Amino acid sequence: MDSLDLVSPDLFRHKGRNFVVNDKGRPEDLDALLHADIRPTDIFLVTYPKSGTVWMQQILAQIMEAVHPEWAQNGTNRVQVPCLEIRIADDPFRERPDPRIFRSHLPPDMLPLGVKEKQIKVVYVWRNPKDVLVSLYYFAHSWVFLETPQSFEDFFQRFLDGNTYMGSWFDHVREYYAARDQLNIHFVQYENMLKDLRGEVVKICAFLGKDLTDEAIDHVVEMSTFKNMKTNPKANYKDLVETSHYKTNTMRKGVAGDWKNLFTVAQNERFDKVFKEKMSDFPLTCTWEMTQ
Repeated sequence: MDSLDLVSPDLFRHKGRNFVVNDKGRPEDLDALLHADIRPTDIFLVTYPKSGTVWMQQILAQIMEAVHPEWAQNGTNRVQVPCLEIRIADDPFRERPDPRIFRSHLPPDMLPLGVKEKQIKVVYVWRNPKDVLVSLYYFAHSWVFLETPQSFEDFFQRFLDGNTYMGSWFDHVREYYAARDQLNIHFVQYENMLKDLRGEVVKICAFLGKDLTDEAIDHVVEMSTFKNMKTNPKANYKDLVETSHYKTNTMRKGVAGDWKNLFTVAQNERFDKVFKEKMSDFPLTCTWEMTQ
């Protein structure tokens, strides 16, 4: 690993983004993903880390199982929906029944070329960055591949500077929005799922071309509530806690506005200043908090 461009002991930089230093996913492996064999029926779930990946993964898995009974396996969601850049050594492109779903945090220019060429359906979930920062902070305490933050203030500044896992949230969201005319992409706002999960599931089904009955949609919604997912071993990554990949349970709160419990007034003002500088011309608006 000596040849890596290290950002910190736990992260290396490649093409302006930050990846975990472990035995999976060297720069040449990430570059090789560009030429991965993509099928027309493939579906991609893309997020910046801690923006609702596990939640959307469950929703997509439930939709697939409703429409394609043969799609259901005895594996967990993370096995059924492999992560491209983390599970390279496990061969995410191994034989699986169509339609295959992949999840990724990669930016648009690092996705397999076939995603654009074959107009693969991409579901992109985004979340207000203050809550992303807080969730990523706690995640760094749990995931063994990430260095435990020295302090919240230190992590706060690293996030604003783009020196956390996967780099800048601001760049990630802007790049995907800019690519909306090149990619076949459906944007889903995390906070909208909190407001009206059923409505968002209906929109996702329409985007994917999956015709579910009202009863089937109700089942997808029920199985995708935070309460049910937290106790569902297929969805909650409990197996990774048991195998010491995580130090704590990965499903923490699943709310909007948790940043208010950690941000100081000065930090919030600093964040708002950076957000205004970087996102003033961005057409999508963030939902910073909600009445639970």
